[in-house]
Amino acid sequence: MTKIALKLPGPSNSIDSPQTIQGKFPDLGSLFSGILNIIFYLALFLAFYFLVWGAFSYVMARGQKEGLAKARARITWAIIGMIVTILAFFIAKFVSEAFPPGTGGLPF
Repeated sequence: MTKIALKLPGPSNSIDSPQTIQGKFPDLGSLFSGILNIIFYLALFLAFYFLVWGAFSYVMARGQKEGLAKARARITWAIIGMIVTILAFFIAKFVSEAFPPGTGGLPF
């Protein structure tokens, strides 16, 4: 565990004793949590991008059956991707709150 002493510079030091602050990621679990949050947001962004791309393709198909089918499939898979990503995010949040780090064992 890394601790850094914090003192204010200047002639009048308002902090009598140095305070300690920890880094943003003090352990491996919090690092993975931060990385997973980035991955979840990136996956949601990509699903939304494919949804918009599918809608644009649907409009630009101009009634051609093959183009409409491809656009419909892209929209369907984008919506499924958004739903799966959102469910995975909420399941991960639930599990992290049900089993907090450092408690060890089951929460009941």
